[in-house]
Amino acid sequence: MGFLDVSKCFQMTLDGQAILNVKVQPAAKEEGIIGYNEWNGELKIAVKAIAEGGKANKALIHVISKSFNLPKDAVEITAGLKSKSKKVKLSTTNIQLIKSIIERTLM
Repeated sequence: MGFLDVSKCFQMTLDGQAILNVKVQPAAKEEGIIGYNEWNGELKIAVKAIAEGGKANKALIHVISKSFNLPKDAVEITAGLKSKSKKVKLSTTNIQLIKSIIERTLM
């Protein structure tokens, strides 16, 4: 696989934190980062939980915190609570580390 530019899935806040564009796949067999859509700049993340009563959102926060080695309170869904497309704020300023984790996971 060639070079993957995942920078389109990020936006930066004024204080240097990252907003991640995410597409959630609920009720999956495995959990984790499963892909990246370069057209719309969304990182695809699968969760085992079903999309009911906020279960998939809780699972998404868990998967993101585990994938990027962040505490759960450093991961916040800021938009799309009832949608598969979400914006997730990461309370970290080390965007290069986050990008390299995504790229390593998808290679």
